[in-house]
Formats: sequence, C-alpha cells, structure tokens
Amino acid sequence: MPLYLAFLWHMHQPYYILSGHASLPWVRLHAIKNYLHMAELLRDYPRIHATFNLVPSLLEQIIAYLEGSISDRHLDLSRKGHWSPQEGRYLLTNFFNLDEERIRVYPRYYELWQLRKEGYPFSDHDLRDLVAWFNLAWIDSRWLEKDEVLRSLVEQGRGFTAADVEAILAKQMEMMERIIPLYQELEEGGQVELITSPYYHPILPLLVDSHSAREASPELQVPPFSHPEDAAEQIRRALEFHRLTFKEPAGLWPPEGAVGEEILPLLAGKVSWVASDEEILAKSLGTTIERDEEGRVIDPQILYQPYLLENAPSLAIVFRDRYLSDRIGFVYENWPPESAAEDLVAHLHHIKERLPEDGPPYLVSIILDGENPWSKYEDNGDPFLRHLYSLLSQEEEIQTIAVSDYLAHHQPREKIRHLFTGSWIGHNLETWIGEPAQNRAWEYLSRTRETLISWQRDYAPADVETMGRAWQEIYAAEGSDWFWWYCSRNESPEEAILNETFRGHLANVFTLMGVPLPDWLKEPIQ
Repeated sequence: MPLYLAFLWHMHQPYYILSGHASLPWVRLHAIKNYLHMAELLRDYPRIHATFNLVPSLLEQIIAYLEGSISDRHLDLSRKGHWSPQEGRYLLTNFFNLDEERIRVYPRYYELWQLRKEGYPFSDHDLRDLVAWFNLAWIDSRWLEKDEVLRSLVEQGRGFTAADVEAILAKQMEMMERIIPLYQELEEGGQVELITSPYYHPILPLLVDSHSAREASPELQVPPFSHPEDAAEQIRRALEFHRLTFKEPAGLWPPEGAVGEEILPLLAGKVSWVASDEEILAKSLGTTIERDEEGRVIDPQILYQPYLLENAPSLAIVFRDRYLSDRIGFVYENWPPESAAEDLVAHLHHIKERLPEDGPPYLVSIILDGENPWSKYEDNGDPFLRHLYSLLSQEEEIQTIAVSDYLAHHQPREKIRHLFTGSWIGHNLETWIGEPAQNRAWEYLSRTRETLISWQRDYAPADVETMGRAWQEIYAAEGSDWFWWYCSRNESPEEAILNETFRGHLANVFTLMGVPLPDWLKEPIQ
C-alpha cells in the first residue's frame, strides 16, 4: 500500500492596485519567475500530481496587466528613454532587487552592481543596461535559454536600446498570457487540483471576531472587530471568481492556515476540505506531535490522515507536516539540489516505515508558498524540483496525489470536536493583531467601515456603483499582508509603500464617498 503525498503550492500577492496602478511590481515579476515556471516544470513530470492554491486577488492583477488596465512604477520607468536624477536614484535603489548570486550570473549586471557600490555616476546608457538586466534577470532562466529573442539579448550583454527593453517587456507579457491557460490545461488533464482562498487573503477568524485571537494568546490586547458578513463575502467572491476561470473548487486554503471554530459555518457547504498546520491539529486534539532528533514524527498516525470536523460534518481538514514543509521553505536552499531532493524522499520512506500496513493508506501534506522559497535556491529551485519530481516519478511506495483525489477514495476516519483558533505561524494570530501598530490598523479599518455604513444608509440607494467600489476597497484593506508588515518581527525596505498602500485603500473609501480625508489617516501608521 503506497504512502500518499500531497503538495499544496500557495500562490499569492497582496492587492497592490490603487487607482489603476500597482504600488509594487511583484505580481508581474513573480509571474515571469515563478507562477509560470512552477506549472511548466510540473507538466514535464506527468506522474507528479499537485494542488495549487491561486488566490483571486493575484489572478485579478495578472489579468489586469494583460488587459493593460494597470502598470507599476518599475514598468513605467523601464519604458522611458531618459531619466531625471530622482528617477535615476530610484533605479539604482530598486533595480538590483534580486539575490546577489543571480546578479553575478550576468557579467554586465554584476559590473553595474559593483559600480553602484563604488558610487559611479551612471549615464543614461548605463541606466538602460540596468533596466534591461533587471527585467531579464527576473525571467525564468529556462525561458532565457529557449526563447530566441531573449537568448540573443542575454548574449548581447550591454548597449541595450529602448527597442531592446520593449522586446524584453513584450516577452514578459507573453509569459504572463500563458499562466492561466496552462493551469487550466493541467487541471483538465487531471494532473493538478486548483483551489482558492478568500478573495483578498484576509485572516478569517479575525474578521469573524478579533477576540478569537485570545484562544491562543489569552492576554493579547485586541481592538474589537466582528464582521462575519465580511468573511462570508470574501469567500463568496472567491468562489464566484474561481469558477469563472477554472472548475468548481473543492478545497480552500484559509490564508496563513488560520482556522478556528468561528469560521466553520462560513465554509460548510461551500467547499469540501480545508487545510492548516500540524500545531493546530495538536492543539485541537489536546496532544503534542513529538519528533525524534532527526525530525521524524514518533506517532505518525496522528498527523498523516485527514479529519472530519464535528461542527461541520461535510468539511474535511488536512494538516501540513511543518518539518518537511519548512525544509523546502528554509533549509534545502543551502544544500546541493540532488542531496536535498534525496533527503526529502528519504524522510518520506521513514514515515512509511513507521506507519501500520493495515487499514487505509496515509497522507503526508507538504504545504508552503509556491513563489517565495526559490530566490535563494540554485537556479530558482529548478534543479531541486526536477530531481525531486524525477525521484518521485520512479517511486512505487510513495505516490503524489491531489487532496480531493485522496478524499474521494479515502474518507477521514477521525473527528475533531473543537478546532483550535490559530495559524501556521506559532499556532496563534499574533502576527496580525495585538501590537500597537497592528491594532491601530484594525481601528482605522473599523472607523472607515463605520463611516461607509453611515454613508450607505443615507446615500447608497442613489449610487450603487460607487458603493460597490467603496466596499471593494474595504475588502482589499482586510487582506492579511498589511497587518503582517505592521508586526514588529517583520521588516521590509518597502514598508513605507506597503503602509501607504493599506492607507490608500482606506483613503479611497472616503474619496468615493466624497468625504474629506480624516487627519488620522494622513499620517503613516507607526
């Protein structure tokens, strides 16, 4: 009897769009580096099955780029032929935003990187080469090798023209055009399962009731926020959007693996399964998942099976193996690709050896971000994933499977009476609420929402379209990412832009209502 393995690759970006412009370029750049690559790579290994979570707010932004309805500052500056001193400083600050090893691969790019460090004055020719290399280096290296236009530009190396840059940007759009059709093709062929998340990636338990965070952190100071109707709408919009492009989703990834009893009524009858982290399972069962000195689960039957939820009988839940997921996310990047892949497969064999042979087959769930881990891997993770998929393709004792395919043949045997409220980060919700800056953001969201409710009561019947746009901004501001960045443990050189984007969504609500922007929203949240 085989051991089943479910990969769940989570694809997500915050909703950067403000007034038709993306405040940061990461949707576009990860599209040409990761979203297409992960699907193309899997297609090369037809025996490998996987589940992909495609967050609606990410897909909407990809579509908007293709329709030409949004741009981003990186893209706008790339298209210029001459740059002001201020724009030149922006390029020098932001257009080396790749891992240094990736920059070193290309001699001219590395030369420019060194010149920047030395304070060399860049001419427009140097800046154009920088623009060209930044946009080239973000592209999946397989495309740089196989595409004749891109390969010739890489070989050219320097002295790029405005037409060369336009050719690079056109190729980026060509790659983005292939993303959704390829996932559709893989879904139709049965190789992947595609699932969704609430539309703008909010922490569902906090939308239902912010005080739910106290189950894991009883002393946490949280501002009041209780709008289960918003959580329900985020789910409704996600399901509606997903089914316009793909098959009806059977599964849903709760953002950040954040679950709890309070969200079950919103999910029951909408999807057939969700997923979270092994620590949530342990807390729900009142036990611990113990591991030996090599990271192997001592009592593997607990973790490696799906569960039913007593208070939502139609809903199954699977729990990720945190140790194996984190090895891909944070450990194997420093290993030779072949050794890393072999180590993971060896861990899977040890799991199978410790599981009983009788009874239904067990399921190991490996769940992590599908775009973020690969920046520090050799060649964007391609050698590691290819070796891993190749090894698994030859396995008889370990078989990859989509979660819904497993559940279709093997119903859960155990129930969870009470689902603990927490996330895949420390089994709590402290990453998104509880600190002064986080709480202030929740208070600003609540004040803005209350103002919209009052405006809606008085004026909305006469302006349904404006009301809808204002609510969209509220839902976008409920996304988890803004509160994540307000956590003191998380830092980014783009904090100011992220801060501005969150407040920008709220400011748009006041603008749409024709109400003056309150003073408290004009200053960054500290």
